[in-house]
Amino acid sequence: MAETKDPRARVAALTGGVIIVLLGVLFLLNNFYRFLDAERTWPLFLLIPVIPLASNWLEKGRQAAGAVIPITILVFYCGYFLWLTHTHWAGAGTTWPNYLVGPGLGFLLLYMIERKTGLLVPAFILLGLAAAFYSALYGDSLPLGGFLVIAGAILVLGSRKR
Repeated sequence: MAETKDPRARVAALTGGVIIVLLGVLFLLNNFYRFLDAERTWPLFLLIPVIPLASNWLEKGRQAAGAVIPITILVFYCGYFLWLTHTHWAGAGTTWPNYLVGPGLGFLLLYMIERKTGLLVPAFILLGLAAAFYSALYGDSLPLGGFLVIAGAILVLGSRKR
């Protein structure tokens, strides 16, 4: 293999090599415990669009910061669906407010990058609704109270002069 002087190409080759080795280890471990069944691992396909979105964001910086929202949604739902498939969808009836949490977290993370206060409005609406629904589902005010404390803290800390 020809030696390259471009550091980005070296990092890409290293990253690709590490990913291939990790995939090989996963397939070898699958011989001991069958965890690579399509019934369980289909949510991982939600991560496929994350790769070009993340690379575009890393390449362009703040110009492509809007990619944070779909990245966050896809990664969050991937984790959520992996958990649901692992538990045979036992919690699906009581965890449905997570469908509001994914986009809410996306807006919140974009706010943390852009520092545009207008991004807090959809974030707080979605996350507040999810917290209210969780409080109603479980008959406990902890999710809603916790959300209000965190949202208030974000507003107070965000209003301070830098």
